[in-house]
Amino acid sequence: IDKPIYYAQEMGISTFVLDGPQNDRNLATALGGLTKGVTPLELTSAYGTFANKGVHVEPVAIIKVLDRNGKVIDQASPAKRSVISEASAAELTSMLQGVIAHGTGTGANIGRPAAGKTGTTSDYRDAWFVGYTPTLVTGVWIGCDDNAELRGMTGGNMPATIWKVFMGKAMSGIPAKNFDGSSGILVVLVIRRAPGSTLLPYATLLRAYR
Repeated sequence: IDKPIYYAQEMGISTFVLDGPQNDRNLATALGGLTKGVTPLELTSAYGTFANKGVHVEPVAIIKVLDRNGKVIDQASPAKRSVISEASAAELTSMLQGVIAHGTGTGANIGRPAAGKTGTTSDYRDAWFVGYTPTLVTGVWIGCDDNAELRGMTGGNMPATIWKVFMGKAMSGIPAKNFDGSSGILVVLVIRRAPGSTLLPYATLLRAYR
């Protein structure tokens, strides 16, 4: 569990509790079971690592400050670091594209290449959708200040819908772009025919696989 925690920290997640009787060095962390949870900003920033081909960029609130004549007074220089390989980032993006194409995030489909993930906490207290295109990462969180239940809301309904509406507006007028890079992983479909059964035509099997 220490390795995924390390990578999550490198991607900007700072809320891990690593010492004491109640800490995050357990397998529940894989499902988001963190003692203190995560912030929307840090989680969205972490997803930016996948969109940015494995390079994490620290989030900033102000990009630049100009005077009334347009002269740059101050400009941010966000810290950058390579966290995972480009191939690993591409493989993660491919899996997260599947979430929108035919998984729990179909409600976030904006009709252009995009990747993302739904999230729903125990007792329906938090609902998430974090996703990205090759040029923009957006995170949506719905929850209550008093930690009240959301009456069955999941990340795949209202958060995905909000994400879709916002991204549709934000990306309007910007040409659709495919994700660059390849994971380098070869996917092989292995078919084994049981004795006495009929082997379906290859084209039929391929359609079913897709």
